[in-house]
Amino acid sequence: MPEKWEMDAETPSSYFAVEAKRGREFVLRLPNGADVLLALRQFALDKNIRFAKVNAAFMGGLMPTKFLVWTPDTRDITNWHNETEMTIDNISMLLALSGQIGPRPVKGGNGETEPFAALHFVTGGSWNCPTIGGHMNDGTIVKGVLACYITEILGIDVLYPSNWRPVGFADEYPENWYQEIK
Repeated sequence: MPEKWEMDAETPSSYFAVEAKRGREFVLRLPNGADVLLALRQFALDKNIRFAKVNAAFMGGLMPTKFLVWTPDTRDITNWHNETEMTIDNISMLLALSGQIGPRPVKGGNGETEPFAALHFVTGGSWNCPTIGGHMNDGTIVKGVLACYITEILGIDVLYPSNWRPVGFADEYPENWYQEIK
């Protein structure tokens, strides 16, 4: 039986919430040539950060920009969550960036987790580059500089779907939710 947080809204005003606390706060500067997600992952490892929110403070450029966009699933029209990787090779100006750092199961692991940065972004504003956005992928490289705020989040831990198992489950990186911890 699925947990309540896994189910569709019972009413239009339905929601789920956990209370968390702020931990350490950082301003992070990524230099020209850094891979945004790999650098954030390394930062989380180095600072022993399990959960954090990521917000852009001042932006730079990206080249290339690799990201996921929702696309029709031609094999299963009921699959509304199908994503396809897109790449913009022209330099683009980062206009907005937000997301989180959280634990993700290690692929093929036995329940171990690793830091994972899940970022949404908007970029554009450059010659021959449309304004686009999506879920940022590995391989998005800083052109110039990128700086962002990182706020550690304390007092929560991850909950996985009721039917999820770390080994042999079809969705190795499932949608999740959180629980308060003391």
